[in-house]
Amino acid sequence: MSSQKFTVIKKISRWLIPLLISVLAFWLVFRNIDLSKFVSNLKRVGFEALLYATLLHFLSLFFRVFSWYILLGRKVSFKDAFFTMNAGYLLNNVFPFRLGEVGRALLLDTPEGPSALEAFSSVIVERVFDVFLAAVFVLIMLPRVLAGDAQQTIIYIAFSVAVLGILALYLIARYRKKILVWLERWGKKAAFIDRWVKPKAAQILEGLSVLSNPRLFLLAFGSLFISWMLAFVQNFVVFRTLYPNPPFWWMIFVLSIGTFGIALPSGPAGLGVFEGAMVAGFALLGVDAELGFAHAIIIHAVSIVYNNIFGLIGLHLRGEALVDLYQRAIRRSPKVQPQE
Repeated sequence: MSSQKFTVIKKISRWLIPLLISVLAFWLVFRNIDLSKFVSNLKRVGFEALLYATLLHFLSLFFRVFSWYILLGRKVSFKDAFFTMNAGYLLNNVFPFRLGEVGRALLLDTPEGPSALEAFSSVIVERVFDVFLAAVFVLIMLPRVLAGDAQQTIIYIAFSVAVLGILALYLIARYRKKILVWLERWGKKAAFIDRWVKPKAAQILEGLSVLSNPRLFLLAFGSLFISWMLAFVQNFVVFRTLYPNPPFWWMIFVLSIGTFGIALPSGPAGLGVFEGAMVAGFALLGVDAELGFAHAIIIHAVSIVYNNIFGLIGLHLRGEALVDLYQRAIRRSPKVQPQE
């Protein structure tokens, strides 16, 4: 097989596999759904509920952006952090491959801002915080859904692993200077370490430096926690129009499950996998698929619409075209700065 044919097949599979996963997820959901009941459920969510859901989405987004702003060491303005984060979401919503995180880092890679690797390390920390919180919420709620000592043992093991992950990041940040000294010594023996590994490691470790400050660590983590709480309230506001007097903890469990679903490889915006994960979560609670799917569609749509709008504004402010950012994210290459 020629290299050109291999490249074409690679490009096709890069698009086809995530799309097939999304199609499969939608098929698994739709095969158990009565479309007339689903449409009827959608119509039950009125303007007032959508308005509150929108306001709560903005509040949740504000605290999420603030968390990343702190993790960036305030090296960019809050405005830049806000629109850059949404530009990353836009990239995820239009293309598969979850390139939004890389796109965020590349957008901030300017002479006056953090380097791409420094920004990317802050994105990684934010995502680790996110997964940690989602795991904790699921693990806390799971005993209400599943009974048995075996499941609780798994819960404690997973929780311990998540805690160790956060602790490892903190220790790396705290002892980053010692790590750099060690790389300096190693670099004297290996040119590859000195020329390639050490400079990149220095940028990554600089991006983690905020974690060595307990106050900033707690501020970033606490802001993300508040963002999650507001998202739970948003889900509760929407779902109570579909289901009479739902327990609030249902929203904690289902949204956290949905977050794990959207992290899976899939088509643009995590379509299908997010809805499928939420429907599965609701099914464990005894909620029928039509209700769960209607709720998931509304929550996902609110997020996609507003994040895309702000993402387009962010790209405009940066003088960046969406396709150009996508191509740079694929190549992992910074934007070429014009010569003075």
